[in-house]
Amino acid sequence: MSDDTPTRRYPDGFSPSGGAGGDGTVSDAPTEPFNEPPSPVADAPTERLGAPAAPAAHAPAAPVPGAVPPAPPSATVPPEAATASGDRRNQRGLIVALSIVAGILLLALIGVLIWLALNQRAPIVEPSESPTPSPSTSQSESPEPSPIPTPTQTEEPPPPPPPPPADAISSYTASAIQVDCTASGGSPVPVTFSWAATGTMLWFGIGTDDAHANPYGEFPLNYTLDVDYQCGQPGQQQRYTITVQRDDGTYESQTIVIREV
Repeated sequence: MSDDTPTRRYPDGFSPSGGAGGDGTVSDAPTEPFNEPPSPVADAPTERLGAPAAPAAHAPAAPVPGAVPPAPPSATVPPEAATASGDRRNQRGLIVALSIVAGILLLALIGVLIWLALNQRAPIVEPSESPTPSPSTSQSESPEPSPIPTPTQTEEPPPPPPPPPADAISSYTASAIQVDCTASGGSPVPVTFSWAATGTMLWFGIGTDDAHANPYGEFPLNYTLDVDYQCGQPGQQQRYTITVQRDDGTYESQTIVIREV
């Protein structure tokens, strides 16, 4: 083949003789002749190029000193793992927030308890001012006399009621309390009255309960009197009374009723 034959280079990194340089460049890579395609108007027969040889397996290239190794391809995170990771972060954030709130409430409770304890202390008693002593009275001045207490007038209890007066009439009797007008034929029947009394005056009355108001006559305090009973009285009876005036001016009376038979 002449020197004017066109050539082509194999793909980078591959060499039919086996190897690329450590820096990925091909050094002294052989070329193969490249025949220009015949002109469409030429009738010369064409030559089919053989298929390029498969690149031979080769060992990984040794790292070049000072060169930065390429970054490994990033792994793709599944969506489920990303969601679980986000939930865990949210839960941790919620727990931290609740812990902070609980701590604030606890501090507030402690502050309230301390405030209550301080307010429940016994009040401090401030010393009272001592009374200012009054100036003493000089010997030349005479002390003012103390007022004499006015005696309290106590109401005296009312006097007890006087005892009831003693009976002024000691005795008063009649010789009979029944008279037989039938035997007398309707004529008067004599009756004897006797009395003993104390006082100032005595009155005898017939047909009354107050001899002082309707007297038959005034008689001594100790006396015996004969009186005729008049038969045919209304109701077949008659009243005979003595009235005595006591020393205090009051009156006492006694009455005897005599009936007809």
